[in-house]
Amino acid sequence: MNTKQLTFLAFLTATASVVYIVESLIFRMLPIPFLRLGLSNIVALYLIWHRRIFSALIVNLAKSLIGGMATFTLLSPSVVLSLGGGLIAVLVMALGLLIRPRLSITGISILGAISHNVTQLFLARIVLFSNDSLFVLTPILILFGLISGIITAYICFIMEHQLPGLKAKI
Repeated sequence: MNTKQLTFLAFLTATASVVYIVESLIFRMLPIPFLRLGLSNIVALYLIWHRRIFSALIVNLAKSLIGGMATFTLLSPSVVLSLGGGLIAVLVMALGLLIRPRLSITGISILGAISHNVTQLFLARIVLFSNDSLFVLTPILILFGLISGIITAYICFIMEHQLPGLKAKI
């Protein structure tokens, strides 16, 4: 990886981290503090759409750790949920690129958002809860993943077409 690629990766990581931190602080004030739109995943979606899977994994890992440090939640279960959900989401979105006929950016984003939410649900069951009662949230999280996946894809699509100088150079 050359200097230009590394700089671009650092820029994308910083962007994802800032969005993650701001979104985390805003949504923490809502009555359902565990729900988030996942707007920082726009960066991962962008990288995956350009077939930069390893870069998407790096950005996702870094934003969760940086976000955890910035919000003082690094040693909390929320970082474990974020890391696990992000890892699975990137892998599922990458697999979504292989599906024939090819999925749109919206389809891939929805796959990632739903897999992220479902993974976090299972991790919460393992890490935080001793019974299966939290699985009552499954339909809500799938619906929220569908909505956030559409929003994320739309913003990524707009960025792709409105910022012609922005190209995945990693």
